Amino acid sequence: MLKKTKESIRKFVNVFGYEIVKLENHIAHAKKGNWLQKLDIQTIIDIGSNEGQFIEQISRILPNRRIYAFEPIKGCYEKLVTNTRKFDVTAYNYGLSDYNGETEINISENFVSSSLLGMENLHREMYPKSGYTRKETIQIARLDDILKNEKINKNVLIKIDVQGYEEKVIAGATNTIDTATAIIIETSFQPLYNKQWLFNDVYQYFIGHGFTFMGFAEQPMWKVTGIPLYGDAIFIRNEMVKSVF
Repeated sequence: MLKKTKESIRKFVNVFGYEIVKLENHIAHAKKGNWLQKLDIQTIIDIGSNEGQFIEQISRILPNRRIYAFEPIKGCYEKLVTNTRKFDVTAYNYGLSDYNGETEINISENFVSSSLLGMENLHREMYPKSGYTRKETIQIARLDDILKNEKINKNVLIKIDVQGYEEKVIAGATNTIDTATAIIIETSFQPLYNKQWLFNDVYQYFIGHGFTFMGFAEQPMWKVTGIPLYGDAIFIRNEMVKSVF
């Protein structure tokens, strides 16, 4: 069964060869240190769900948790709903931002590189099949507005993977973030999208809002020089840090 699940996930993300490794490393790290269980995570907010890959993986560590999933691209959203039916997931066909409305998203050839921001040449050089091929009109909303009437269980994990759009997502989610226990967020060290926040911007925000930076779950390397270009940063609420050791 596990072999079939891994194979299905590989089909989802085979354009980004590192993705299956990255997701499995989330699982490996959690099983080795049990840090997510020690934080007693009860609610998961998955921002940038794609087709549900992260939900499939995180549910092995934290089964039967309440999950809120956000995916703006219609085709990916439909697959997300299908792929996560066995879990307690409420899925929204929304992108998240700092306002409520409608906009256009750039759709990449591989889908996973799709973004509301323009793409830098370095990104296209890294992943030749990541170039934009069309635009799609999407609905966007503030996370705080969507969840304001929801009864969110304590100890919230927020995962953010929004292809350079972190600043706007965070700006519309300040209340939710202030109640979160842990954050897993993809951050870049060099611009891969136009005018995106880089790691230092993300770091300064979360440190200033009561979190401790714990390191990276994964850091894919630039094949030309071997230096990391981006990584999945882990932040834990200050008062909860001791509980993971």
